Amino acid sequence: MGLLDGKKAVIIGASGGIGYACAEECIDEGAKVYGSYRNGKDKLCSLSEKTNGKFTPFELNLSERESIIPALKSAIMELGGIDILINAAGISKPGLLYSMSSDIWEDTISTNLTSVFHTMKAVIVPMAANKGGAIVNVSSVYGMRGGEGQSGYCASKSGVIALSKTAALELASKNIRVNVVAPGYIDTEMLADIDEKKLSMFKEQIPVKRFGKAKEVAELCVFLASNKAEYITGQTFAIDGGLTAR
Repeated sequence: MGLLDGKKAVIIGASGGIGYACAEECIDEGAKVYGSYRNGKDKLCSLSEKTNGKFTPFELNLSERESIIPALKSAIMELGGIDILINAAGISKPGLLYSMSSDIWEDTISTNLTSVFHTMKAVIVPMAANKGGAIVNVSSVYGMRGGEGQSGYCASKSGVIALSKTAALELASKNIRVNVVAPGYIDTEMLADIDEKKLSMFKEQIPVKRFGKAKEVAELCVFLASNKAEYITGQTFAIDGGLTAR
């Protein structure tokens, strides 16, 4: 038996490295999954074929706020309800505070933080009607600490943590749990454009001397979404190889 047997899950940002791993892990643990994409449709269609329809992709542009709730409601209706929401979408647009444009700031906040506000709002009623559910929001260790040249990213990911703690308090009476996973350096496309010298420097900062795997993050997300974590809510879990322990 899987941890999520019979569960219905929606994953936001399923075409990204962590989101895709979460989709695979949810399916492996017995869930039926709908996953959103802005880009990467072919990749998700292949996952649907590979899993015999246990996964269904749907298009969602998180920068278009007014489209989020209708798109999610439609997906939930097709899915036949919802037990789990995993917010795994995110962008990083580095830049020093003094030179960062308002457009980059607003796009980062909108995609990484405001979208989480809207997706959580969209699932409250259907989860409550289903007598409960679990929300897992993917933040970052940079939401727990500053990062030079990452003001928008850090602010948005810190906001996800604060928003999730508030939601956990408000939704506990509805049997809806809200937790945060805060990854450190994970071997996904976000690291792909960084030069080798910087990557080596980052790796040296990590006590276990390696980057994390998307599957490792997904396994934590799935555990928090499962009934094994029924007494856990309002918490933030760093998964960073010891980076925040320094």
